[in-house]
Amino acid sequence: DSTELTFFPLYKDEEDRQFAVNLFRGLILHHKEYDKLIDQHTRNWDVERIAFMDILIMKLAIIEIVENESIPTKVSFNEYIEIAKYYSTSKSSNFINGVLDKIIQELKDNKRIIKSGRGLIGES
Repeated sequence: DSTELTFFPLYKDEEDRQFAVNLFRGLILHHKEYDKLIDQHTRNWDVERIAFMDILIMKLAIIEIVENESIPTKVSFNEYIEIAKYYSTSKSSNFINGVLDKIIQELKDNKRIIKSGRGLIGES
């Protein structure tokens, strides 16, 4: 009795694969920098009590926002809030929303978020 298993492809296409690789690479290269950024904006929180998934979601959101010039900040922001609703605690999306909002504002103030492309120049 042989049962055939069907595996779906990991990626939709090469662009999808490269996007995932870039997120993972950014997570590895910048994790200490983004840890500090998250720590600065969660000073009133005991870091040990913040869900690991929340920290991971925030880091990935920061990486996508900073390193993808063609994706509007608001799109990335909203996507990661939705991810938090599905993959973390019931209160995570509100927590991540507040922390990411402050981090994004700091990154914009420090000219770390630069968007280019049709309809993105001067994104506020």
